[in-house]
Amino acid sequence: MTRQVGMVELPVAFSRPLRLFAYIVGHSQLLLRGQQDSEQGHSTTLEVLFKDVVALSVRERYPSLIIRAASPQEEEELREAVPGPWYDARAFVLGERLLGGFVVAGAVFWGESSAPETYSSFLVPDYDLPRFDPTRPPRSDPPTIYTPYPQHP
Repeated sequence: MTRQVGMVELPVAFSRPLRLFAYIVGHSQLLLRGQQDSEQGHSTTLEVLFKDVVALSVRERYPSLIIRAASPQEEEELREAVPGPWYDARAFVLGERLLGGFVVAGAVFWGESSAPETYSSFLVPDYDLPRFDPTRPPRSDPPTIYTPYPQHP
């Protein structure tokens, strides 16, 4: 298994499809992944990991992706929209405009690996990411209890 991991120098452009792969709430991490596709010339799996995420607005899929630091005006706009302490976080813009998405996070890393697609994650190896199993029956929804609010005697 070959692998390349590095802290991102911005801006960085990935000319391949990426999708939202995992958002780990407890660890404040966002993972985007570009699957292997030998027909398209992508023999590696690409992962982009944002750590210490404070706020985000991302799409499910990106046909290609540019990650850049927010301009001063964009950062000011985001600080108004995301009040509260950012601590050491910075604003990363996904694409040419804020409408493409943004992540307010402490750091962003990327890596490529020839690991099989079934591999959980090489950038988040200590966390067992949940896997979708199409053969597993769906969980039944809990019963809905309708109670008027406020209750009157």
